[in-house]
Amino acid sequence: MKKKLLALGLAGMMMLGALAGCGGSGDTTPPADNAGDAAQADDGGNAAASDMKIGLSMSSRDQFLSTLETAVLEDAKAAGVTCNSFDANNDIQQQLNHVQTCAADGYSAMIVNLVDSTNAQEIINAAGDMKVVFVNRSPDTALLSDDVMFVGSNEEDSGSFQGEFLANYFKEKGMNEVSIVMMQGTLGLDHTNKRTEFSIKGLEDAGIKVNIAYQDTAEYDRAKAMDKFTQFLGTGKPFDAVICNNDDMALGCIEAYKSTGVTEMPVPIVGIDATQNGCEAIKAGELAFTVFQDPKGQGSGAIKCAVAMVKGEPVEGAQDHILWIPFEPVDKDNVDQYMK
Repeated sequence: MKKKLLALGLAGMMMLGALAGCGGSGDTTPPADNAGDAAQADDGGNAAASDMKIGLSMSSRDQFLSTLETAVLEDAKAAGVTCNSFDANNDIQQQLNHVQTCAADGYSAMIVNLVDSTNAQEIINAAGDMKVVFVNRSPDTALLSDDVMFVGSNEEDSGSFQGEFLANYFKEKGMNEVSIVMMQGTLGLDHTNKRTEFSIKGLEDAGIKVNIAYQDTAEYDRAKAMDKFTQFLGTGKPFDAVICNNDDMALGCIEAYKSTGVTEMPVPIVGIDATQNGCEAIKAGELAFTVFQDPKGQGSGAIKCAVAMVKGEPVEGAQDHILWIPFEPVDKDNVDQYMK
């Protein structure tokens, strides 16, 4: 009997060992990890990379966020850091569970792509002694500290680039007053607010008076954008351009137009992210403009910050606990540079 129990115990330990490591698991709950304390002291209290365990909680996985996630995991592996990734499926409670479980399992740091920016303080509280890096979706900057950083792109710039592009387009046509369709992402998120506000501001700063013909949220979802824009087109209300908070919604609006038999877009449609599909739509003459947000740069920056914070080292290029990854405007003249 004793030999049988010993064999079962060894088998259980082997199974736990197999669960540890760096990978992009689709699980929504982090696995239990009894491998011991991560981030053991080394050289004056700094943690060796091989001792680090870092958790990554993704709000969801679309084309952009999946690329960001892959960059985190690949850079963690290259640095010799154990990293596990989890999908919150846009559920803040699941995301909090990820953070709490990783804290209990001795992880050194947590990288979080926020489900909701307003829950950032709860995430920090749940992290306990772990370092926290928010990526892509910004928390209130007042929450940032030596233990909490943000890696992302300045969302004011993304909206401003959209506004500037459209302002130049309308000026060439001699127009100084326009009606706009605004397709927003998830309401309440910081980047939704800034992309919306600064796209309009970019037009107004150029001397263009803006009227809103229609504004609604499609929650960054292509199918929802197609459905809502199709309904709006049915009203017959005139408008001069469509501003979308991301490429997926812009592509949904393009599909809505096509479903009516239109082969050439009658007004400019602009997006953000410069996804592969978005760039292909620019090449096809369907999407007028997008803004490149670098998912690989954000993912690499997040793991860079997490490792440096655990080691107690400064992060090169960071200012006020923020590492900015610049946006870049993309149109038909330079889109080839952003095609895979």
